[in-house]
Amino acid sequence: MALSFLTMTDRHHELHVLGMMRELYGDEGAETNANPDTFPATIDRLLAEPSRGRIVLFMRDDAVCGYGLLIPYWSNEFGGTILFVDELVVEKECRRQGIARAFFAFLERERPFESIVLALEVVPENTRARALYESMGFAERHPRMMTRRLNR
Repeated sequence: MALSFLTMTDRHHELHVLGMMRELYGDEGAETNANPDTFPATIDRLLAEPSRGRIVLFMRDDAVCGYGLLIPYWSNEFGGTILFVDELVVEKECRRQGIARAFFAFLERERPFESIVLALEVVPENTRARALYESMGFAERHPRMMTRRLNR
């Protein structure tokens, strides 16, 4: 089976991606306070303004088997674009087949947004994902990200 990575440029796979997003945050939603009602707005924004980020579909032959949500931002500290892998999902039946590793090799090769650094978050309880990321050279940084929602 052929594996490829395609940028989502239309709504053809939107329902599938939204389902994977809901599944991801169903597992981690309590910690993140993610609201599934806002997920379509993410797709809308990235399709309309691709400079803000992209959704990359993981395709096995003609079937979606996962996605990565990529958000670029400039870093003074690193002197270039950090590519934040905001979400990475591989369908359960496709896990442990090297798809995530192949995706990171794709990012290294293609350098979306002329990125020079990859960044991601992993929940501490996801030891399998953490081990994968560490095996590919990701290291924990000591600064902690803090967030606060702005009032509307």
